[in-house]
Amino acid sequence: MVNRMKFQPPKGTRDFLPEEAVELQKIIDLFRATAEKYGFEPLITPAFESFELLAAKGGLGEAVKDEIYYFKDKSDRELGLRFDLTMPLARIIASNPQIPKPFKRYAIDKVWRYDNPQALRYREFWQGDIDIVGASGLDADAEVIAIICEVLKELGFDDFKIRISDRRLIQEFLKETMSIKNWMDITTSLDKKDKIGEEKVKDELKLKGLDDKQIRQIFDFLMGDITFVGSEKFKDTLDADLKNLIEKVGEYGFGKYIEKDLFLVRGLEYYTSFVFEVTLGAKVSCGGGGRYDNLIKLVGDQDLPATGISLGLDRIFEIMKEKKMFDLPKTKLEVFVANTDAEVKNETLSIVQNLRSNNIICQMDLMGRNLAKQLDYADKCGFDYVVIVGKEEIKKKKFKLKDMKKRSEKTMSLKQIKDFLTRNTCRKSKI
Repeated sequence: MVNRMKFQPPKGTRDFLPEEAVELQKIIDLFRATAEKYGFEPLITPAFESFELLAAKGGLGEAVKDEIYYFKDKSDRELGLRFDLTMPLARIIASNPQIPKPFKRYAIDKVWRYDNPQALRYREFWQGDIDIVGASGLDADAEVIAIICEVLKELGFDDFKIRISDRRLIQEFLKETMSIKNWMDITTSLDKKDKIGEEKVKDELKLKGLDDKQIRQIFDFLMGDITFVGSEKFKDTLDADLKNLIEKVGEYGFGKYIEKDLFLVRGLEYYTSFVFEVTLGAKVSCGGGGRYDNLIKLVGDQDLPATGISLGLDRIFEIMKEKKMFDLPKTKLEVFVANTDAEVKNETLSIVQNLRSNNIICQMDLMGRNLAKQLDYADKCGFDYVVIVGKEEIKKKKFKLKDMKKRSEKTMSLKQIKDFLTRNTCRKSKI
């Protein structure tokens, strides 16, 4: 007796069956259409990159092996599945200096991270990225934020926030005012406030050598309750930049979705100034980004400013599914063309192709079933309509069109059927 194994998707991955894949694809299509409306161009890169490139981000080095899918090929080259879509962009810009600037690109693809799977967190997931390379002004930062706001609004969200901060403020305060040498370690802990809470952050800071007075000063500063000691002019400049960025996003019509939050510093070292975090509802994070003006130079010879932001598309999909925000039927199976016997299969195919040429979604029998079984199949699959083709129908050029939802039928010419289906099978949705 054969011992059949029950195979499951690898840990941290998932399948999207047709009804879910249709809904995810709508999110992807809307992201793409919005990016292109703003003049962004698509970029497609390999699923895996050299480990040397992946390790360059944020100076992670060998430590990144624990966080990614790392492997060697048959020639002993070190490789890894991409963990984001930014490092491939940096490689392309560094390798193609002739690309006109600013380079506005979007990318929609899968990425992989060796995280511990949990609610809304997978090891393989879809990401949508928006980046501008070559522009150093606030206009570029405002535009990438505005695109994400538009995408989320078009999807039907109105309870989202994009928190923004400037890493240079806390860095200057820790380094210059408080003379803290391990300031990078401190910012990593501060960035966890939303995830683990204020008290646990304070506990971490104590373990990193800070006393109660220092911790209180840091929190007071981030809450805006302490005078900035040191380069006050520097702080004023950065405060003005943040204010101007918020105002610029407001000019796009999305000001109410922007929130200043100095606790936001993001963990990766390669962010150089502004950082962004996208949250839905009760602070469910679904994306983020910021300005990374040193990354291109890190992987090549060009010294180019860059800014960008990304969305976790299947995390958004899960939230939309939970909130029942999809306004689509489960599938787009619209018309099934049934035949009464094998002798009319050629004529049936001709009718199917005629309907398809008019952008009507339809199928025909591929199993050699009789008419009753074809109708049963169409009913179980949820087809909206069935066209019945038989010898008499072909002779009279009149065909039965069955409405599977209303359980009614009409007799029509093929032209009448096409006109009817064109009017009645065009699906509209919020997304």
